[in-house]
Amino acid sequence: MINSAVRGVVISAFTTALALFPAMAAHAEGKDKDNDIEKVTLTGVNVLDTMPDYVEAGDSWVTHLKLYSVKKKQLRYAGDAESECSAVKASADELTAQCTRVLRLKKGKLTLSDMITYRPDEPVTAKTGIIGGTGHYRSAYGDGYITLEGNRVHLTLNIDE
Repeated sequence: MINSAVRGVVISAFTTALALFPAMAAHAEGKDKDNDIEKVTLTGVNVLDTMPDYVEAGDSWVTHLKLYSVKKKQLRYAGDAESECSAVKASADELTAQCTRVLRLKKGKLTLSDMITYRPDEPVTAKTGIIGGTGHYRSAYGDGYITLEGNRVHLTLNIDE
């Protein structure tokens, strides 16, 4: 059996924890509301693309990109990126692929994940999710859009930390 002195200490500690819990939860919510979202806009140019001419479900390919951003109305090198995509569904007029992308930027790396549906001779825009990062982006999450046009990729990201 627990003696009364120990029981008193345990009950006091438990009561204090319960009293502080709502204050800690309110602080976490307030901090979440104050987070700033960093907007990043990049344009990538394909340097290497191993996508086969004829894709079947299960096929995968890699794309290497050079990334650029616009600063003070000038195009500036921002880093590079790798994409690895796998075909989920393939037909003569449509291809759906699951892609994971790693962007290597000066402040750190960002990892993205998206599902894209390609149609011949049409630009493609899809939602992408930010699933992680390193360096400045080590606690990054958020979303954005990816647009594919020929050998160019446009990324508009809303990075929350």
